[in-house]
Amino acid sequence: MAEIPKAIEAGVFQAVEPVLVVDDDADWGKECAFSLRQMGYEPFVATSSDEALALFVDHDISIAIVDYNLPGLDGITLIQEMAQQAEAEGRQLRFIMATGYATKDVAIDAMRASAIDFLEKPISQSDLRRALQRIRGLTPAPGARKVLLDKISNLSTELQRLSHLMDEPGRPAAAEPAPRAEAPAPPAAPGDPVAPDQLTAFIRDQLRRETKRRAIGGGELFGDPAWAMLLDLLLAKIEGRRVSVSSACIASGAPMSTALRLVRRLVDENVLCRLPDEHDRRRHFLAINAKFEQPLVDYLSEQVRQRG
Repeated sequence: MAEIPKAIEAGVFQAVEPVLVVDDDADWGKECAFSLRQMGYEPFVATSSDEALALFVDHDISIAIVDYNLPGLDGITLIQEMAQQAEAEGRQLRFIMATGYATKDVAIDAMRASAIDFLEKPISQSDLRRALQRIRGLTPAPGARKVLLDKISNLSTELQRLSHLMDEPGRPAAAEPAPRAEAPAPPAAPGDPVAPDQLTAFIRDQLRRETKRRAIGGGELFGDPAWAMLLDLLLAKIEGRRVSVSSACIASGAPMSTALRLVRRLVDENVLCRLPDEHDRRRHFLAINAKFEQPLVDYLSEQVRQRG
């Protein structure tokens, strides 16, 4: 006969709380589910919005961890739909928004959608545990919103990769990584190759300027999504990073639907290439076509030389 757990024998057994994890990255979903089990929760993992809604209907889900970028319905829209359904059924449902590309706009969108917490990937088990502790027994309230507002105010120091998106009027630009202790390079002469660190610094500056220009129109009105996307992809290539389609869309500064149409057009015109993830064929990365990459580098290098 199986041994009766001491908690049940003592009469203090509590039902395991179910937590829904919604992310199209299956590997991350498994990692999150493993952490949740270790913390005593019962995880349910969905890789699409339709699957998430079905799990919510079939199980007594009270906490959902939702990725910002999802195929079909985006994470914000999914949260709104699930919240409306929970309200109609008289159920309590609290949300944690997760993203691999955090910006203030994303955090504000999460707050407006009534998410109680906001986490940037990779999410450590300790951060996940603290987020779950904060939202247990809470409902969306001013105190919960303050958690998000505090996170927004700290994003500029937490996200060095997104420093070009974190600048605010009246604040100095986020500092670039400290250079190595060596003599500064002399200014590039016309025709001389530009050092990679000079080029990356120039690209980051251009992305910051693009973000500020876009903000003048309250969003995409004065922005150039294609240019911002190309700059971000080139910066990633120089730094040895891969950029997913969703991340490239966010970097463009345009609404997701507009950015996805732009990606399709740039791919159709062979400006960009879609590269499948060897570990997850449902996911794709973007890269600049080689025949456009060098002309782009040459153009930016000339701008660096002219700056002096």
